[in-house]
Amino acid sequence: MATVMVRLFGFGSRASGYETKTRVIPEGATIRELWEDMRTSANPDSLLARIEGKKVWVLINGLHFNQAKKWETLLADGDTVTFMVYAMGG
Repeated sequence: MATVMVRLFGFGSRASGYETKTRVIPEGATIRELWEDMRTSANPDSLLARIEGKKVWVLINGLHFNQAKKWETLLADGDTVTFMVYAMGG
């Protein structure tokens, strides 16, 4: 098992239920597996449960990952994973 810190930006604490949380994941888990686990355990009415992964940026330890490959990236113990909703407008 590995422990990662998950940070959510743009979801709002009321929408997601939390903004930062420590999660225990299986060794060799991918970002996709973490994302799907978070979505399925969230309140069904929350933005976290409803938003598609293609509308989310992912950072691991502060580094942005290639959009096409990010979901298959393996996570390691101690990683900080940040999910950010795309912001549009101006």
